[in-house]
Amino acid sequence: MPSLKQMLLIAPTLLAIAHAQGVILSAQGTSGSPASLALQVKTAQSDANIINQNEINTNVVNECGRTLLAGNIDIGENTETQLANKTVTSVTKGSKVAVTIKQVDENGAGPYMCDLDLTSNADGVSGQTNLTVAETDASNGNISLSVIMPSDLACVGASTGNICTVRCFNSATAGPFGGCFAVQQTDITPNANSPDTIATAQTLEGVLAQVAQNQIDLPAAIKANQEATTGTEAQQGVLAVDNLLSIDSTASATAGAAGVASTSSGATAKSTATAKGTTGKGTASKGTTAKSAANKGGKAARMFVS
Repeated sequence: MPSLKQMLLIAPTLLAIAHAQGVILSAQGTSGSPASLALQVKTAQSDANIINQNEINTNVVNECGRTLLAGNIDIGENTETQLANKTVTSVTKGSKVAVTIKQVDENGAGPYMCDLDLTSNADGVSGQTNLTVAETDASNGNISLSVIMPSDLACVGASTGNICTVRCFNSATAGPFGGCFAVQQTDITPNANSPDTIATAQTLEGVLAQVAQNQIDLPAAIKANQEATTGTEAQQGVLAVDNLLSIDSTASATAGAAGVASTSSGATAKSTATAKGTTGKGTASKGTTAKSAANKGGKAARMFVS
């Protein structure tokens, strides 16, 4: 967990006006299986999924980041919802997943990098498996990715014991933008997941440090709850993130696409379990590194191996 000094040194997060740029529309694995949808993103509205490493490092959000319309993404809850709705695509070792991303503007442009959490919800700051991605430039406003699953793929997450979470994102300064989706592996024996079999890795030092940080963040969390007029989980999630980062997600979602503007988080990016709504995430918290090069490129398909 970063110290207060480390958090004070973190550069302010910039948030651009988002009109669903860089949003994952669908992810199709095995032919005949359903397509996966992006976790929590409301594609029919002016939503966007921001996956910012600073916000992950400081425990404001989980590894899949946050959406403008609902705040931090609860990976476990959203994955179980997708499973219940039968909107999780199937994969096997070495198979490919066709991902469609809505670009909209330069903030949603590629190149996109993708990685994989084999446990679905345990990686945090580092530890994801990097994936090979072939990207085709936007056609009709959509970018196409061909994401290759590892040859030794072994998904063990969620209630079914065979779910992985794939995360794709670009390097836009205003984001990065992208999203997460679940995949269900069908060529292995599912893991038997239960509270008794899922290992946890919390030290006393880590717990005490998180409690201390939660106490610091408590005023912002209380303020968010007081401002939540509808009482919905989505509004509370947005306001929690906004108060912790000193931003205005609603303004970003409702302003016009042409009115690209950025809002500096005047305060430090803070660590909190309150914004995330969850504490334990299974195995030791790991996560990502910010990986993506600057955009632009030719019309031909491009291959990236991260």
